[in-house]
Amino acid sequence: MNNTLSDNLIFLPKDFQGTENGEGQLSDQQKMKLGNLGMMTPMSNTLTYDFEQMTLDTSPKESEVNHKYDANIDTINEQEEHKCKLQKYQSFKITKEQIRKSPKHKTCQPQQTVPQLELGEQNLDTQIDQQSPVTSSMNAQTLKFIKELWNSDKSETEYFKEMVDPKLPYLNQPIYSPVMDGHSPIYEPDIEMDLYITNLVDQVWGNQIVSRKLQKMIESGSHQQKELIVQKLERVTPQVEKDIFGNYVVQKIFECTNNKLQQRMFNKLKPHFYDLSKNTFGCRVMQKLIEYTYQRNDLQIIVLQQLQSNMRSLIYDLNGNYVIFKMLETFDKLKMEFMIPIVEESFNYMGQQIYGCKIIHKIIQQYSQQQIAKIIRLSVQNYNILSQTEYGNYVLQHILQYWIPSQEKAYLVQLVLQQFFQLSINKYASNTVERALEALGKQELISITKWLLCKSPNQYASNFVVLANHQYANYVIKKFLVISDHNVLKYISDHLQQNLYEQTAIKSTIHGQRINSFLDKQIQHWP
Repeated sequence: MNNTLSDNLIFLPKDFQGTENGEGQLSDQQKMKLGNLGMMTPMSNTLTYDFEQMTLDTSPKESEVNHKYDANIDTINEQEEHKCKLQKYQSFKITKEQIRKSPKHKTCQPQQTVPQLELGEQNLDTQIDQQSPVTSSMNAQTLKFIKELWNSDKSETEYFKEMVDPKLPYLNQPIYSPVMDGHSPIYEPDIEMDLYITNLVDQVWGNQIVSRKLQKMIESGSHQQKELIVQKLERVTPQVEKDIFGNYVVQKIFECTNNKLQQRMFNKLKPHFYDLSKNTFGCRVMQKLIEYTYQRNDLQIIVLQQLQSNMRSLIYDLNGNYVIFKMLETFDKLKMEFMIPIVEESFNYMGQQIYGCKIIHKIIQQYSQQQIAKIIRLSVQNYNILSQTEYGNYVLQHILQYWIPSQEKAYLVQLVLQQFFQLSINKYASNTVERALEALGKQELISITKWLLCKSPNQYASNFVVLANHQYANYVIKKFLVISDHNVLKYISDHLQQNLYEQTAIKSTIHGQRINSFLDKQIQHWP
């Protein structure tokens, strides 16, 4: 009957083939025509009724086919949702080459990689790819991984652990997994530390707290942390060395890291030696760098090559003087011998600067009398100016205290004694007079004693009392009493006791009272 029905249907007119309403349901008119043709039998009526019910019922039917392909259909329809799960496990090991470096003030994000999984069934790729046009853009391995993870009864963490190949040792190393804490995505410790240090370096500008954090990390951190800090600082050189707090971080590198990292930073700063030497904070880094070159001839030569042609400019710079002085302290004196002519040319300026006079001191200490003879002559010729300036008087003091006996030194002592009173009452020159007294012999001290006990025409008392009551000259009188012998001290004490006016005058000021008490103590404790 079925064969007859199917055969007859082929020869039916077009109005009987298909339906009028496009849904497979026979109209009443069609049923009547089929009945007239004798084709509407009870069996055909039953088949027709079943066909109508199937076409009218649009609800999903439970079938083995649906069960078989249910997972695949659900996977394709919800693939966007599963991508989020896949991202948690897409990267098992991120190499340094796969890390995308971003510019300053942006976060570095790791490039995602899809794990290489072996597929068991080859026909599954074709079947999944044909189910939807969107699926063709996804990797078949990715879909298989989603399917297996979605249908698995195991938790995500357990499934992830089973996928680790024991043949790959780096996958079995313990890593930090934010998934355990309910966070995502997974970062390895080096990436997290990279982001953390990058953030600190970006915030170090003018930030004392961040600067101390980085210094502490350099002092007690791991080698990996130190290397990351150096790597980040290299990108912002030389700006970070000129920062008020950033320069301390760079100084710490030359103190607490190994030679390899110190050499890297040295090479990075090499083109900027002169610029840093003239900067208020950069010169501090340069001084620490010069200390690092101690007893390293090759590095000292590199520093000299960068700075030697600019030494005259650095001498006249307030910050550059610090760098030159550190070089004189650290480098071999033969390498710095070229500085002597430069100092001779700039003597008048350097003698009145705080670090300029220190440079002159260092040269006088290190080099022979023949090499610095011209500097000594310049000092003697300008003693009147140098002795009364804040820093120049230290140059004269240094010559009087440490210079070997010579004609120039004796001449300087005589010049000071000729203006003993005027220099003694000056705030700075009084220090020079004290050093000159230390260079006197016994006969010269007796001559000074007689002059002190004399009274000038315009003075109310002797020179000794006048100078003892002065706020600066009283230190000169005290030095004179220290270096004098018992006979000289007794002679001065007797003079004061015989002249009640002078004894009263010396006790009229606090400075005079201290000198009088000190004189009595010196006489009592004299052996």
